[in-house]
Amino acid sequence: MTTPATAKSPPVRPPEPDDGIDYPYGPDALPVKSMYQFVPQAYMQSALETWLDDPATLVASQMFIYYEPGNPRVSVAPDVYIIPNVGSALRRSYFLWLEHEVPTFAMEIASSSTYRNDGGFKHRLYESWGVQEYWRYDPEGGLFTPLLQGYRMVDGRYEAIPVAVDAERGECRGFSPLLRLELHGRVGWFRFLDPATGQFLPNRQELLQEQRELVQERQELEQERDAERAARIAAEARIRQLEAQLENREEG
Repeated sequence: MTTPATAKSPPVRPPEPDDGIDYPYGPDALPVKSMYQFVPQAYMQSALETWLDDPATLVASQMFIYYEPGNPRVSVAPDVYIIPNVGSALRRSYFLWLEHEVPTFAMEIASSSTYRNDGGFKHRLYESWGVQEYWRYDPEGGLFTPLLQGYRMVDGRYEAIPVAVDAERGECRGFSPLLRLELHGRVGWFRFLDPATGQFLPNRQELLQEQRELVQERQELEQERDAERAARIAAEARIRQLEAQLENREEG
C-alpha cells in the first residue's frame, strides 16, 4: 500500500513591524555593481548556503537590516551575512528588534565608494552588535592592504585575524574559526576552502560541471553494466547450446 505524500507546511513568515511606518526594502534606484563585486558576492552566498545546509540559518546578501524601531532611515545591508536561529524563509528586510539575533558573520566586498564606510562606521557597528567575525575583501586591489582582512570578537572588541600573503601569486589566505573554512582571495578571484579536504567550495559553474561529470560517469558505468549483462547472457546461451549438442551426441 502506497502512503500518500504529505504536503510540507509553508515556512513561517518572519515578523515585520506593525507600527504603520514604511521601511523600504530597496533603494529607489537599483544599486549598480561591477562584476568585481557581484561575482564574489553571488559565489559567497551560494557557497555558504551549501556549506551550512541549515534551514534554521539565514544566509543573505545586501538585504537591509533595520536596527532602530520607528526609524526607517537607519539600516545597513552587508554584502553577505549569516544569522542563525531565525530560519531561512524569504524576507523583504530583517528587523533586529523583532528577530533579536544579530549576524555571526559579515562580509563586505569593497568598492571605491564603500570601502571607507566598511572600514569605519560598519566596523564599529558590527563590533558593537557583537558580530563574531567581520571580513573585508578588495576584489580590484589598491583600496587597502592586504586585500583580504578579517576580525574576530575577543572580549567584546575586534581582534585582527592573521592573513597570510603570497606576494608572488598576489593571493591572501585567512582562516575563519566560525565557518571552519579558509578564505582565499586575490584580484578578481575569491574562494572558500575546506581544510579537511583541501578542496575549494565550487562556484555555480564548477558545481554544474561536477554534476555533468557525475552524470556522465554514471552513464558510463550503466553502459559497462549493460555490456557485462549482455555478455553474460550470451555466454549462458552458448553454454546451454553446447550442453544441448552434447546431449544429442550422447543420445545418438
